Amino acid sequence: MTAEAERSLRPSRLKWLATGMLVASAVAACTVNPSPESPIVPTAAAEIPADIPSGDAQQIQQSMNRLNAAAAGAVSDQQQVLHALVDPGLSAALDQCPPATTTLRFEPVYAGLRPSPGWTPSGGELSGTVYALPSLIRIYTGDRITGTDLTTLHFGVNSGEAFLTPLCIG
Repeated sequence: MTAEAERSLRPSRLKWLATGMLVASAVAACTVNPSPESPIVPTAAAEIPADIPSGDAQQIQQSMNRLNAAAAGAVSDQQQVLHALVDPGLSAALDQCPPATTTLRFEPVYAGLRPSPGWTPSGGELSGTVYALPSLIRIYTGDRITGTDLTTLHFGVNSGEAFLTPLCIG
């Protein structure tokens, strides 16, 4: 190969190297697993639909924050929080769940929060005003994400408190 041919390849090699580095850094950024200890980003009030009473929205957010905060701890800790957040009239259904081995972290889409007055759970009735909240679920085994899923959580807001329907966590 001549010196002239070698010089003409250098810019091309640099372009490929730069492109490869850019792709590798983009892939690395997309595959970093956030830990369940990552702070919960508060939702801007503008994201919550205007037809949702602010007190109800705040109670739902507080319940989600409590459940998510427990995702960073032991499975038994999140189960205790879950038991406290489930509507008291429906909590017996949690006794039918198999023992939990994972924790869940929810990434709710507050812009999708909507009243759901005709919805009822399969084993009872959710008290108060019923709301549906779409959410991404991240499933943690220890500190690793071992799965994701989508769901619609249902809350009943009654007497200034938001309650969930029973959730079996695997």
